[in-house]
Amino acid sequence: MYNLIFVIDALMISFGSGVLGAMLGLGGGVFMVPLLIFMLNVPLHLAAGASIIAVVATSSAAAATYVKDDIANLRLGMFLELATTVGAVTGAFLTSVTGEATLRMIFGLALLYAAATMYLQMRNMERSWVTKPNDSLANGLHLDGSYYDVARGQQITYGVSHTPLTLGISYIAGVVSGLLGIGGGGIKVPAMNVVGNVPMKVAIATSNFMIGVTAAASALVYMRNGFCDVFITAPVVLGTLAGSFMGARLTYRMKGIVLKKVFMAVLTLLAVRMIASGLGV
Repeated sequence: MYNLIFVIDALMISFGSGVLGAMLGLGGGVFMVPLLIFMLNVPLHLAAGASIIAVVATSSAAAATYVKDDIANLRLGMFLELATTVGAVTGAFLTSVTGEATLRMIFGLALLYAAATMYLQMRNMERSWVTKPNDSLANGLHLDGSYYDVARGQQITYGVSHTPLTLGISYIAGVVSGLLGIGGGGIKVPAMNVVGNVPMKVAIATSNFMIGVTAAASALVYMRNGFCDVFITAPVVLGTLAGSFMGARLTYRMKGIVLKKVFMAVLTLLAVRMIASGLGV
């Protein structure tokens, strides 16, 4: 199973996953896990283990770029991470008692729900978010922010709404992350963008910042359970690290509405494939 061709294929898969993951705030695992399963026949638990280790390294690389460009909302990210980290540990412990077909179904349904929610909100919109002021909790915690959008050529100021609900969804994102090794960005980005009404670029950048913390919490459990194979993990980490640098730079120059459309299309395709696989199709 482990030969030069396997290593090259794993590097290519992880590089592409790193680019898309950094661009869309998903950490790369949402693409990498199904590709490792379907293209290289890696068992889901080992694919998730390799992915979760790669996410720790690569989210740090992408987050560094977003923080430098002042797009990531660090205060919002650390607040939501309180719930996400607890969820990640919960999900990682559930992994050892959950069947692979069930995990694939959970993965697919979570992605499909996220894509559908974003589509319903995006119709007839010219921007990637709805402008709303801070709610009372966000106002007390000073979660609002601003950044300069290069693609639009203007300063963007935004608030955060429905903060308690966004926090609850972040816990669910953590559980899914721990179960599947995907970083949880497929749920966190829609939660911040659709529920919290945060601009898409900020949601992506903040998700990348959060993903490393979430992944680190569950990575220890994966290693303890023996789901991290070094011959799979090494090329996956190297490829994803290189791809994440490129993806972060591409995001900086794209409009949020374009990123949102790409996000929805990719999530839908992966969701359908994973659900079909879980059903044995």
